Amino acid sequence: MQTQFMIRLIRHHLYLVLTALLLVAFTGIASAEKQVADLTGEDREMYDKFRYLFTSGTPEEFYPYALEYEKSLRDKKYMMLYYKLKNNEGFFALRHNQLYKAVQFAEELDKEVRSTGAKEYFYLATGLYGDIYNTSHDANKAESFFMQALEEVGESDPKFNMRIYMNLAEMHSLRNPKKALDWVDKAIAMAQETKNIDYLSMSLGMKAYVLFLMGDGPQFYRLYDEYVSLRSMDDHEFNHRYDNIMEAAKLAFDRDYPQAINKIYQGNLAVDSSLCLLQIYTMSRDIENALAAIKNRTVELDSVYSLMQDANFNQLAAETTLMRSREEASSNKRLAKQLINWLIGMTIVFLFIYIMGRRRLMKQIWHRSQELKSALSRAEESDRMKSAFIQNMSHEIRTPLNAVAGFSELLCSQDYELSAEEKKDMKQRVSSNVDLITSIVNELLEMSQSESENQMTVVEKSDVKVNDLCRSVLVAMKSKGKSFVELRFYTNVDDNFTIHSSSYRLRSALNHLIDNAQKFTDMGHIDLRFEQKGSEVVFSVSDTGVGIPEKDRERIFENFAKVNDFKEGIGLGLPICRRLVTSLGGKVDLDPDYGPGSRFVITIPV
Repeated sequence: MQTQFMIRLIRHHLYLVLTALLLVAFTGIASAEKQVADLTGEDREMYDKFRYLFTSGTPEEFYPYALEYEKSLRDKKYMMLYYKLKNNEGFFALRHNQLYKAVQFAEELDKEVRSTGAKEYFYLATGLYGDIYNTSHDANKAESFFMQALEEVGESDPKFNMRIYMNLAEMHSLRNPKKALDWVDKAIAMAQETKNIDYLSMSLGMKAYVLFLMGDGPQFYRLYDEYVSLRSMDDHEFNHRYDNIMEAAKLAFDRDYPQAINKIYQGNLAVDSSLCLLQIYTMSRDIENALAAIKNRTVELDSVYSLMQDANFNQLAAETTLMRSREEASSNKRLAKQLINWLIGMTIVFLFIYIMGRRRLMKQIWHRSQELKSALSRAEESDRMKSAFIQNMSHEIRTPLNAVAGFSELLCSQDYELSAEEKKDMKQRVSSNVDLITSIVNELLEMSQSESENQMTVVEKSDVKVNDLCRSVLVAMKSKGKSFVELRFYTNVDDNFTIHSSSYRLRSALNHLIDNAQKFTDMGHIDLRFEQKGSEVVFSVSDTGVGIPEKDRERIFENFAKVNDFKEGIGLGLPICRRLVTSLGGKVDLDPDYGPGSRFVITIPV
């Protein structure tokens, strides 16, 4: 009987223990999955205050309260809200240009979710790293982290997915508009699937912005009608942040450029206003204001980078001082409590930690110095290219414009009596200078088109008779060259030989090479050769000009690079030629062994 009583007693206690454990487990799960919609009473009040300070508060108000709220969520086991709060702290720091502090939040969040094994929240830290690199204009690293975050989140957080899709679309809006449209279409599809009017309105606005930068009027008008139709439903969740850019873009496509520019200056675009101005000036063919917009955007970016850097350095200095003060206070407190027989051992440990920490700090400082030197070098190169572009354009356009204005004034003036021969000569000079200005503008437009990956990948090919093409190029270029420089053509194929390629791009590439040879050849001849070599065809343009120094042989393929600043042109012919040939699957190089003069070789696979 006693044995049976003991067995029943043990079973009863085991039942109570298991019940308690299950109750704790289910309580933990329920609290961990606490949603914002579930908050009531004091919890809701604390959450609402956090959201208010996040959108309208200062760093001095936001960070202390966030720390207090963070502790409350952790104590109540509201882990989903806790991790998202940590994530929002990083966003708040980015909005206030506190890049260093944002990195700290990202590191803390990443370390915490990985140390606790909370795999379902890995994506929050990864996405925050992506936003940090995006803010730092490191597009490659930002895209890498965004892609990893999308893989980690799966389908568990649609709002996060849509935000990342929008970020990727904005990142690619200039570099690769087609990829930008693919990403924003994903955001639109998910917003429609989840019936999220907030993100649907924003993603439609982002797509319209990308189409505006691409200059695609027909698609923009269709999207504009869809956006206006959605807005007319007066849904309280509709996000109006893209209203102004939509209206400005429509005015631009309607060719009401002054009103479009006024709309840009009114602000609240939610996108890069300098880029929008530049696109409007490009659409209106206002080159002077387009150049001014480029210059202003460069100055604005420099100012933003300076402000961000100052804020981060100031924050780093303040936190370093605070950390040192805390370390000193902690060290003094420990030393006061320690026994004398541990003094020597603790001193040794302290020195060891100090030396290792100092070594690590010095190593970090050295790496940061190298990164800053590299960034400074890139900035100086960018500034040099910008200055060269402005100087070249100012000189190359102003000179022929002055000539046109002067000769036109003489032709129209009644104060001078000009002979028929003089009038004819002046008309020829005016025509020549107008052609020069047209050539410069065409090169700028051709460079803009060649830098668009979407334009360069779409190649319309046909059967091209090579010999006829080369002869027609020489005929067209002969009138532009010097009369005492002979243009010659050699070929090793018959006149019926054809290749399947783009006649327009081949002709344009050869025109640029021959035009370049004419500028630097005063006497002798310029030879255009065509050869078939196995599975490749080879075009070459050689001249008897001054040649190209060895140190400039690769630099001449850079935008606005010129060997001789006194020669006509803005340094775009050879870069455009290389882009055109590359789009055909070929390559163009300078023959380093040719002399005297220069020889450029185009190789294209058949």
